[in-house]
Amino acid sequence: MEITPIQSVTPRAGVLSRDRLPARPSREAARGDEGFDWESLVPLFVHPVKVAVIEAMLWIGRPLSSAELSTILAGRSHSLGVVAYHVGRLAKLGVIEVTHERQTRGGRETFYFFPDPAA
Repeated sequence: MEITPIQSVTPRAGVLSRDRLPARPSREAARGDEGFDWESLVPLFVHPVKVAVIEAMLWIGRPLSSAELSTILAGRSHSLGVVAYHVGRLAKLGVIEVTHERQTRGGRETFYFFPDPAA
């Protein structure tokens, strides 16, 4: 199976940028006593590479290594090191997990996919 790069995802209209931060939540909002738009903070804390990795795994539908993900995301100028870092962070958070490893040219290639909800 040939792996081809996917198109870049453009931010949705109305998503906050770093120069338009929401107002700091009050103590009442932090406790949930009054309404606060927590969703507006998510784009500021979720890294685009993590989103791209998850989208690619959903799109391909099988375990992928950081090297394969780097190839798929090549059009977005993400190096193997950056992709591998974010894949590792997603694995540490439990969003994805190691499915298997294989030896490659003296190294080890680790494959990741979403955890089985039945397990």
